[in-house]
Order: sequence, then C-alpha cells, then structure tokens
Amino acid sequence: MPSLTLRQVAEMIGGEVIQGGETVIGSVAIDSHEVTEDSLFFAIRGERLDGHAFLAQALEKALAAVVEVVPHPRPSRGLIRVGNTTEALQSLAREIRRSIPFSLIAVTGSAGKTTTKEMIAGLVATERRTWKSWGNFNNQIGCPLCIANVPDGTDVVVSEMGMSARGEIEFLARLTPPDIGVYTNIRPVHLEFFDSIEGIAAAKRELLENLRPGGAVVVNADDPRVMRISDDFDGPRISYGVASPADYRARSVVERGLRGTRFVLEAEGTEKEMELLLPGSHNLENLLAAIATARIVGVSWEGIERGIPHLRPGHHRGVLVEWHGAMLYDDTYNSNPYALERALELLAAADCPGRRIAVIGDMLELGGDELKFHHDAGLAIPESVDLVIGVGPRSEALLEGAREAGFGSEALFHFRDALEAGGFLRELIGEGDLVLLKASRGIGLDRIVTMLESED
Repeated sequence: MPSLTLRQVAEMIGGEVIQGGETVIGSVAIDSHEVTEDSLFFAIRGERLDGHAFLAQALEKALAAVVEVVPHPRPSRGLIRVGNTTEALQSLAREIRRSIPFSLIAVTGSAGKTTTKEMIAGLVATERRTWKSWGNFNNQIGCPLCIANVPDGTDVVVSEMGMSARGEIEFLARLTPPDIGVYTNIRPVHLEFFDSIEGIAAAKRELLENLRPGGAVVVNADDPRVMRISDDFDGPRISYGVASPADYRARSVVERGLRGTRFVLEAEGTEKEMELLLPGSHNLENLLAAIATARIVGVSWEGIERGIPHLRPGHHRGVLVEWHGAMLYDDTYNSNPYALERALELLAAADCPGRRIAVIGDMLELGGDELKFHHDAGLAIPESVDLVIGVGPRSEALLEGAREAGFGSEALFHFRDALEAGGFLRELIGEGDLVLLKASRGIGLDRIVTMLESED
C-alpha cells in the first residue's frame, strides 16, 4: 500500500485518531501472527474470533491498530477508533482502488479460481509489476485486504472473488470495480445456500454486471452456463476452450498423465506449440484463461512462453509428493463433484506401475442432494482404480455407488476421519502405487499428507 499517516487513513475510513496521528504505516494485517514492523492491525470481529483479543500481541510489532473499543490501559502505539472494523477495512480498500491506477483482474467460478489466479499472475508478472491475493482470500475481508496492501507502482492486481450467497460478488465488485472479469466454470457447489445451479449462475453474473466501464470478460466456451450468463454482455468478451470454438483454443491435445499436457494453441490467427507441466485437462483450461487474460493486459507472446514453464500448483492443489517409492497426488484443498471427476480421470490416465488408490473424503456445501451427489460420484469412479477409501459420513454413499458400479467389498474401505484413514494408508501404500487424496477442506485430508511426510 502507499505510505500513509494514521491521520490520512482515518480520513479514508471515517475513523477517529486516538493517538499517533503522524505515524506512517506501510501495510495492513488482520492476523496478529502476520503483522510486520510497518503494519496497521485491524481488529476484526469474526464469527469465531475477535481481533481485539489479540490486540496486545499484534502491537508488540505493529505500529498501530484500528479498533472498535479503545483498550485500557492504552498501548504506546497509534490507534484509530471506528464503529465497525470490517467496514473500515473495506473503506480503505475502496479508497486505495480509487487512488492507485492499476488494472484489477477478478477471477470467479466454481472450481479452479485459485490456480487460474496464480497462473494469470505468473504470466503477467513476466512483463508487468504484479500483485496478487494470497491463498484463497476471496471474501468480504480477504478481497479488501488484498487491495489495501497493493504496493505503490503496481501495474496489475489479480484477485479472486468468491461467494456463498447472492449479492456477495456484487458487493465486492462495486467496492473495488475490476477491469477484467475471468470465469472458470459454473458447477454444483455451495448448493447448501442456493436452490439450484441456475441460482449459482445468476450470482456469478454479478461480476460482469459490475465491471468498470469499458471492462472485458474472459469466458470458458466449453461451459454453457458461463456462455449463457455472458451472452448479453456489451463489452469485449474473449473466450477460451478445448472442445468448442474459441478465441484461444487448445487443439491437438496430448495428455501425458502426471507429466502434464502438450497442445497447439490457436489464437489471434496463429498456431503455437505449447507444453504445460501441470497435469490434467482442468489445468489446461486454467492456462487458456490465463493466456487470454495476459494478452488483454498487453503481455507479449514471448513473456507468456517464458512464464508457462515456471507455473506450479498451489498448496494442496494437485501437488505430487514422492513417498517411499509411491506417489501421492495431494489435491486436498477442496472438492466438489466436478473437480472430483476431473481428478479421477487423471488418476485413471496416469502411468502407474503399482495400484491406483483413490482416497475420497466428503464434499461439503452440496445442499439437500448431497448424498445423491456422493452416490453418483461413486458410480462414476473409473474401473481402472484398484482401491477406493472413503473418509467421512457422506462418503458412505459414494462407496455404495462404487459398489453398484462393480467394485468388490475387498476394494472398498471407509473411515470416520482423516487420522484413521492415515494410519491405514501408512501400512497400505506400497512401492509404485499412485494415491489420489481429495476432499473438501473441512475433512482435513491434508493431515494425511503431513503425517506421511513427517515419517520420511
């Protein structure tokens, strides 16, 4: 963020300077563990934690804090008092967006948002000064925190915009209007909060409805719902795809299992042979979105070709881990029926001298039909998978679907939680095996990976 005095910040967020008005701050934090020596700490009141409880810890290093309640005794640091710290952070993001002339790219979709964001940032950064949101900070706190920390001199910012209810993307896009909206796909996720997948599509449309004047949208030509919600968009609409005609299209695709994908890119009247080291057709789609977006902001083909070999999967998002002669495919960050299907396709297609083992945990936030989604996922497990291990109560429906698909009882196992499954896998996995681990984050399958890695 630009260097600002506490008094300037107070004016931007409508707060009252209690002390230290001339203190100059250079970054914003909401986690007391992440403050630095130039930080302004926002004491956010969350559903589970209240940042005010960590104020003393934060101010051991941070220069100042924004609070709703002034502590007694007062610390010897700068203080701003506001009525609502979350709204104050959002106001700061809005004012910084107005004052710094960067291009904002917002990525949304049901799956692949974070990977696509990382790919866009990786390609754009080859030629432009780039800032990106970290992790999957994509909500009404995470997005403003990203914008509030944009460094001076930044050319392009890449951020996610997620949602679990109608109006959330609209709020974020109006708060910090994007110049470019990027859509990955629209799938049955968050159905716990929506009546139908069409409701999800309508909520996702809020992004393109709130772009800056003259803004562009990047859409997945292979996803009919994405294309439908963008049909009447009156600005530039750039498409990407594999199966459908698109402005940026992958042809002659050769999937190389865990070694990635080779393809020919047809775009802008030319053909270019390319190779992506990240495995899976879903990552190819993410790359096409990233290439199209990078071209919109002016990155040269040389920059794109220079950046692609350096793209890597995000944390727990398709990371390959070698373990005692076996290979773990750690895709434990999140899951939904669409993402699980893609991961299982990759497991089935990959070269594997040993067994193919699918460790599948519950998929959350699927609404009233959650058991049917799990059952149908079990029915669709490729027959080349040797063992299926379900983790969590909902995965029993998945195993029942697998049983109906022809898997014998000797190939099906169920565990209540990740730690139980981890102990079983520690003894089960053998040399040459390929093990897919995938579940919604709340199931904690990442703990299995951590447990196994700690025993190397």
